[in-house]
Amino acid sequence: MRSLTASILFATAVSASSSVGSSACTTLSSSLSTTANVYHPNSTEYTLAIEHWLLSSTESPQCVVEPRSSADIAQILQIVNATQTPFAVKGGGHSSNVGFSSTTGVHISLAQFNYTVLDVQAETVAIGAGSKWIDVYTILDGTGFNVVGGRNPAVGVAGFTLGGGYSWKTNAHGLAIDNLVKVNIVLPNGTATTVSATQNPDLFFSLKGGFNNFGIVTEFTFHAIPQDLVHGGHLTYDFSQMSAVNAALVAFEQNNKDTRAAVVGGISSLPTANGTLGAPAPGVQIFYDGAELPDGMFADFLAIPTVSSDWTGQPITFLEWSGLDGGVSNLRGLFHAFSTLPHTTEFLQDVVDEVADFSAELTSKSAVYMSVAIEPFMAGSLSNDNATARSSAYPPIRSPVLLPSNIFFGYTDATEEETFRLAIARIQSNIVSKAAARGLILPQSSGGGIYPNYALGGADGAHVLEFYGEEHLERMRRVRREVDPTGVMRLAGGWKV
Repeated sequence: MRSLTASILFATAVSASSSVGSSACTTLSSSLSTTANVYHPNSTEYTLAIEHWLLSSTESPQCVVEPRSSADIAQILQIVNATQTPFAVKGGGHSSNVGFSSTTGVHISLAQFNYTVLDVQAETVAIGAGSKWIDVYTILDGTGFNVVGGRNPAVGVAGFTLGGGYSWKTNAHGLAIDNLVKVNIVLPNGTATTVSATQNPDLFFSLKGGFNNFGIVTEFTFHAIPQDLVHGGHLTYDFSQMSAVNAALVAFEQNNKDTRAAVVGGISSLPTANGTLGAPAPGVQIFYDGAELPDGMFADFLAIPTVSSDWTGQPITFLEWSGLDGGVSNLRGLFHAFSTLPHTTEFLQDVVDEVADFSAELTSKSAVYMSVAIEPFMAGSLSNDNATARSSAYPPIRSPVLLPSNIFFGYTDATEEETFRLAIARIQSNIVSKAAARGLILPQSSGGGIYPNYALGGADGAHVLEFYGEEHLERMRRVRREVDPTGVMRLAGGWKV
């Protein structure tokens, strides 16, 4: 009886939500400027607008609204607030969490805010919130300038930046948020304003890691930094080389003193010829931000026999290194996260063991990809000229530097969503427990234990205290009450403070 009652209540709630969303869509269709667009189900534009990198991240809204201006966004916020309609704001659509940039209500697409403008004299780059990093890198290619941006070209600028932003350039320049000059935002009351370190600094602090809690950002202005040619390569190895690669990763963490050098390691399980997931195998991406490669750089990694490698030792452009936006993944999937103090080979073997166990468990459940990324950063990478402990909501501590890791489970069977959600929460918990036993985890109340852009949403992923720490979280909540007293942005999904 309780199950039947719950089903009836759920159906009633969905019906009510649909009715409210439909009402808001009708009003939006007649209220926005002529340059704004409203798309409805079964249209090509609607389908493209709601598309996400992961199939499982997409929902079916009542309509898609594509604003052209801050005035359009102000009108949208007024209408969804008046009708109390759930909504979502999509920049790039790379989140794995359903409801973060998707909705069954009103879907706001920032596709018309896709531009990159370099001001050489001011040494700044203004980027529209609907851009992906491939758009930015393509426009900046050949200019001699770049920004501290995403390592994956398919990732959106908005979500990446509002969550923190670890980059190939972090060792030298910190996080993306450390390089923000100003942000243009439409506040929940419809006011369009510019926020910076001198203009509403508390809101500027809160936006740097605080996602969509404070309004809808339309533009980011970054410090421009010089860009020369670079060196880079993707190396994959046989599973038998795991110990050697892990030792090379730890040695790089301990010994590298060059802020232009960066490495990302991966412990991954991929399908074998018979379709089952194979033993975890290592891979690395090696990157040097300069046309001249120092002698011996990456020698440990290059000495290990590879299965595949595109490393040539020759300089290439940053655009060539970043690669292309491959479009959608055609997978269902989930991300989760943990952060540790510098890795040890013993801990990396713990991660290998966990990936092996969960690969064996989930291979029959349609798992086609499982990986844990290992991301070394230098001890001073988060304490550069633009960053202090109180300069941004994330991270709450900058020394010691906590190293973020992304867990990614990819699968194909939509009926196994809950299986994979529970499994990725378990593997994260297991890894954190093993890291804690090895002294690599700080207390939760210190914050910084999870990078919010990687974290699993829902009941198993409500980690805002771990994102921001107690002091930063209270400051953010104070700002939220000031700019959004009626809770307009709480109609949108995502991490809520």
